[in-house]
Amino acid sequence: MSTDNPISPTKGEEANLIVTFFANTPPSNTPSTTTFPNQDTFKSQSLACGPTFSPLLASQVAPASPILTSHQTLAPGIFQSVYNITSPFPNPAKFRHHTSIAAFEALHNLEIVFDLIPIGEGASSALRPVRLAVFDMDSTLINEEVIDELARSIGITDAVSAITARAMNGELEFEQSLRERLALLKGVKAHVWEDLKRTVTIAAGARELIQYLRVRSVITVVVSGGFAPMAEWLKQQLKLDHAFANHLLISPPNETYPYPHLSGELDRGYPIVVPEYKRHVVESLAQEHSIPLSETFVVGDGSNDLLMLAAAGLGVAWRAKERVQIEAPQRLNGRTLSDLIYLFGDTPERNDE
Repeated sequence: MSTDNPISPTKGEEANLIVTFFANTPPSNTPSTTTFPNQDTFKSQSLACGPTFSPLLASQVAPASPILTSHQTLAPGIFQSVYNITSPFPNPAKFRHHTSIAAFEALHNLEIVFDLIPIGEGASSALRPVRLAVFDMDSTLINEEVIDELARSIGITDAVSAITARAMNGELEFEQSLRERLALLKGVKAHVWEDLKRTVTIAAGARELIQYLRVRSVITVVVSGGFAPMAEWLKQQLKLDHAFANHLLISPPNETYPYPHLSGELDRGYPIVVPEYKRHVVESLAQEHSIPLSETFVVGDGSNDLLMLAAAGLGVAWRAKERVQIEAPQRLNGRTLSDLIYLFGDTPERNDE
């Protein structure tokens, strides 16, 4: 599990500890016949998340002595408490791993996200300060793994998907697994990207989340271990500020493949997007724009996202692979990406006003 904390105040300083509670609900594609938690359940959860949770939190963060300053219901089943907390205190990435807090989540059917904001940063606003937002692409901003879709186009889905699953769960070193999969894709027609642009689907809530961030003048970025043609397409679709991804070499027609095709190799003229490079993107863009890491927000789902998640002020593993759920600073298995707006103390509905 990550132990990095980019926003640890020095002794004697204060911060706001923001605790957001999400009632577990079925995924967005659940049939309408499914029974959802009723209002009585939500009311009971809200009471548990306020005064009942405070003593439990205090027992885990001593001697920080958290003081509950506000508790609000942001939406049915989504609650947020703000605590004033004095340093020294433990890294909020560790809070959810305490046995008692995990038991609280299970008892009340909740997922809890912890966030730490130094006093003075964004103090004039009721919303969490965020100036840079960086997202993974595959299985995060889009629903698919592009490399698996490439494999599908030549009928080797199972072989490539098996490697992808192991890599995303951290069982294989990422760059090695990427090269192995690319070698299997040699010969895919170069125009495959145009086909994929018609079939790849943008994740539910992604447009709403990015639009919300753009309204707040947040720099938005996609950084992907996938491929530049799709990352650039997604950048245009969502009006992102930057896109970073791997570049593939295209080979001309030959006797074996009488058409332009993927060579099965990466273009070494560009950086290879490995976990360290993803972290570099977060840190270098923050430095370039004079943004403290505490005001960065990162979302991803795979083991190759763990380093950039740990580097961020708020790093959230979204519907992540098993290992990532355990090791990420925070995790959330929400219905749509727009649920992440609640972490800022805001609601998606205000984005429509």
